[in-house]
Amino acid sequence: MKVSDFECFVITHRLSPRTGPSIAYSSEHAYVLVRLADEDGLVGWGETYRTPGTVDTIVEVCRAVTGRSASLRDLIRDARWVGGGLAGGGFAPSAVSIALEDLRSRQLGISVSELYGGPMRSRIRPYAASGGYVEGEDPAITWPRELERALEAGYTALKLRVGRDSIEHEEPLLRKLRDEAPTGFELMADGNAAYSLPDAIRMGLVLQSLGFRWYEEPMQQRGGYVGYDRLTSSLSIAIAGGEGSLSRSDALRLLNRNAVDVIQPDPVICGGVGDAIAIADMAALHGVTTVPHASNNAVGIAASLQIVATLPDATRSPSVPDPLLEYGIDENPNRHRLLTNPPVMEDGWLQVPKGPGLGIEIDEDYLRSAAVEQVQG
Repeated sequence: MKVSDFECFVITHRLSPRTGPSIAYSSEHAYVLVRLADEDGLVGWGETYRTPGTVDTIVEVCRAVTGRSASLRDLIRDARWVGGGLAGGGFAPSAVSIALEDLRSRQLGISVSELYGGPMRSRIRPYAASGGYVEGEDPAITWPRELERALEAGYTALKLRVGRDSIEHEEPLLRKLRDEAPTGFELMADGNAAYSLPDAIRMGLVLQSLGFRWYEEPMQQRGGYVGYDRLTSSLSIAIAGGEGSLSRSDALRLLNRNAVDVIQPDPVICGGVGDAIAIADMAALHGVTTVPHASNNAVGIAASLQIVATLPDATRSPSVPDPLLEYGIDENPNRHRLLTNPPVMEDGWLQVPKGPGLGIEIDEDYLRSAAVEQVQG
């Protein structure tokens, strides 16, 4: 497998008004896309979030894998080794690893899920992921609007952001929303580090009483998800987390501490599709469910789709819910405009692409015209 050249693209979308989770508003979506090509003209694509130093680190990682004839495992190992010690952390090697997986699968004429053992399912149920709070608007207005948008689009589950306002303000709004949602429609909540441990338990008891499917990352994640093992032992609602894990070893530490009931490896952070699947395998040995976190942009969603396709059912009982795929419903036109073949939801399900690689095709004309930064190697 020989990479002949590479390119990086930064693509953004301004948000007005600003939106975001409990702890901060954001003024834009910003991602870095990686394009790797071989000597025959086949192309693989990767993606990660734009963070400080990520573009420069991606360039260094791409240089490390370009021009070499090596196995996919060797190239991904070296990408991780080079990128892990630089400013881009796990983000840069993850983007390059996904591009390598996409390229290698296209060279073999198979999908990325087939590269890692083959798909277990032909369709996947996505859940609508909220973009969060809207600056200047009360969740009393925005939450029902998001529920309506999810229902109109055909989703059967919605993840809300919670924690910007007090529990006393948000609890009755959540109860009202639960009453307004159709029977069988699932709700989840993402706290995004809003709470201390006592308040995380208080809000968890509220969500638990309302039948929410899971309660995601309500406390500080940095520093190793401190206190999450106490949270899981205090609540019966499933605690979800791990999207910020930069590696398999980070995820294993969470699992060994019983810190989460649902683990959420993000392929654009944790090392790529293969590493996310490895985390899912470790999670299964701990009796923990895997629901990949998705980057909310075209390539990251496609990578998560390939991961979910490989996940076995938790049990053989038809009463156990299928694995879910996160799908943003906030304002981000690049989620679809980057693709010539964006996924289409039918009856609440997405079909797993049968084409080679990630199963997507990038609209390079659009990308090149819309990119705010390009680097060619």
